[in-house]
Amino acid sequence: MNFTLLFWLLIAFLAFVIVPIAMLLSMRDHLRGKGSDRRGGSATAGIGAGMQELDRLIARPSVEFLQEAETPVLKREDDAGGK
Repeated sequence: MNFTLLFWLLIAFLAFVIVPIAMLLSMRDHLRGKGSDRRGGSATAGIGAGMQELDRLIARPSVEFLQEAETPVLKREDDAGGK
């Protein structure tokens, strides 16, 4: 057997035997524990936190709205003097 054949056999063994076993073991460890015990965050957690922050910024009233509520620019019909 030459070196090239041994190399490809080793790569095939790693790809079809070792990698699936490692994936199954990591999934088992991940699903076995409680969610609150898991360490670290993921990319989706960061995206979710960013979306919550944007929602908070959008839901907050703007400065213009607060100023207009304090000192109205347009007069109301009640302020017209009974016309």
